[in-house]
Amino acid sequence: MRDQEVIEQITHLAGVAIERKLTQEVLRRSEAYLAEAQKLAHMSSWVWEVTGRNALYVSEEWYRVSGFDSSGGTPNWAEQLERVHHEDRVAFQAKIDRAIAEKSDYDVEFRIVLPRGPIRFIRSVGHPVLGPSGESLQFLAVEIDVTDSRQAEEERERLRQQLAHLAHLDRVSTIGELTASLAHEIMQPIGAAVTNAEACLRLISRDQPDVVEAREAALEMTRDGRRAADVIDRVRSLYQKGSPQKEFVDVSEVIREMVGMLSDEASKYSVTMRTDLAEGLPKVIVDRVQLQQALMNLMLNGIEAMRETAGELSIKSERAEDGQLMVSVTDTGIGLPAGDVDRIFSAFVTTKSQGTGLGLAITRSIIESHGGSIRAFANSGPGATFQFTLPGRVALSA
Repeated sequence: MRDQEVIEQITHLAGVAIERKLTQEVLRRSEAYLAEAQKLAHMSSWVWEVTGRNALYVSEEWYRVSGFDSSGGTPNWAEQLERVHHEDRVAFQAKIDRAIAEKSDYDVEFRIVLPRGPIRFIRSVGHPVLGPSGESLQFLAVEIDVTDSRQAEEERERLRQQLAHLAHLDRVSTIGELTASLAHEIMQPIGAAVTNAEACLRLISRDQPDVVEAREAALEMTRDGRRAADVIDRVRSLYQKGSPQKEFVDVSEVIREMVGMLSDEASKYSVTMRTDLAEGLPKVIVDRVQLQQALMNLMLNGIEAMRETAGELSIKSERAEDGQLMVSVTDTGIGLPAGDVDRIFSAFVTTKSQGTGLGLAITRSIIESHGGSIRAFANSGPGATFQFTLPGRVALSA
């Protein structure tokens, strides 16, 4: 072989060796990046065969998430299944069996119990690898540690329940404060019903019974009884405690209900209530009791602002320019505190000597939980306006 050919051969072999080394370096770097990415995402991958269900490939992160020691070798299927929480084991096994039988993907969430006791929430997604004849040979699976998100979700639910409990306590406390006014409102129709009943008895006890007038008195008595029952139903609904029950609600109708309920409270402080309710507004999907509470809090807040000066409380419903339903509660009272106006919606912030500081915070939570927003601003004259919106996208035309 000529010297030139030898040199060319050596050069070629050297080039192949260098290329192979570079390829291996790129591969190692890629594997390192993949391992780091899986660690950051709390995600692992593995491949297992259908026959025997033994692992063919397991990523390093899989060992960490599952709590196994990689130096001890890959655990078999029985060892892995033993680590699944006993309450989730049957459902987990059923999902895997169905995926094998149907040659389909699986997506299952379950808990695993680590050796030292802590529990992790795992989401496993698998995809079948089919053979030439269409049989399931293997499954390529990805497992994600969703413990943090699940615990955060449980914490949000716990906070939501606590807020609902506080809202119920605030509602009951407010109704307690309004007991005298509500008793007066209930006694009015009851007193009228008694008067009409007595008149009816007199009319039919005459020598010549006046049936027409007696019938009219009986009808009035029925109407009075229904009016008293309506008041009791409104109060009872506000006392109730339970999960939100969303339904289509006419907001203007709820405003009229709350005006009726709070009319005596307003009269006590010489406050005049006025409504300006637009016609043909959409109904919105809300929890009726929660909307009643939000309106009651805002209306009582306005009445409280005028208890020393009297004045007018105006409640207005209309459709905003963006199609949302908008409600405004305006008073002519002492106005808003100086400084950060939005702070009044924070919990335990109050300007009242006997206030809990929860009313406006709960009101904002109620409105925002229904996809709306609330704000407060000073009037050009005396007093302040509280205005909230509810999204038109959940509305049906009335």
